[in-house]
Amino acid sequence: MNRKKNPRGEDHPSWMRWTWLFLRILLGGLFLYACFDKIRHPELFARALFNYRLLPSEAVNLLAIVLPWVEALAGTFLIFGWFEWASLTLINCMLVAFMGAITISLARGLDISCGCFTLDPNAEKMNWLTLLRDSAMLIPGLLSYFLLLRLKRPPIFE
Repeated sequence: MNRKKNPRGEDHPSWMRWTWLFLRILLGGLFLYACFDKIRHPELFARALFNYRLLPSEAVNLLAIVLPWVEALAGTFLIFGWFEWASLTLINCMLVAFMGAITISLARGLDISCGCFTLDPNAEKMNWLTLLRDSAMLIPGLLSYFLLLRLKRPPIFE
């Protein structure tokens, strides 16, 4: 079996490294894909954020400009293996925040598009399957910690 030593002198099977690479590309790629439309059309993203009615209107424009770039950086860093612990944690935190916003909006009965992957005004409206989709993305994100913990120490322990 192909093994490579990690910084602690332990060796890990190649399947662990390949699985971690797959998960990095999957999660990072999802966030890169999600950010493109938002970066190109910040005014439409601001409208999508405003429709959630969760933020003061003064914060919506700033978030509409900053959030897509945070998604882009976190996705890019994860794909390339830069600051893996931080980028994975940021992606998981964003997923939890998005799930919270979706849950609150659905509970309030809002009939809006989520603005997650497209800003098309004719896009499908958010529903409980939208929340299920985000949950499905969070599962590999959380499971990645166990794999990453085996491959690399968290930066706080180095």
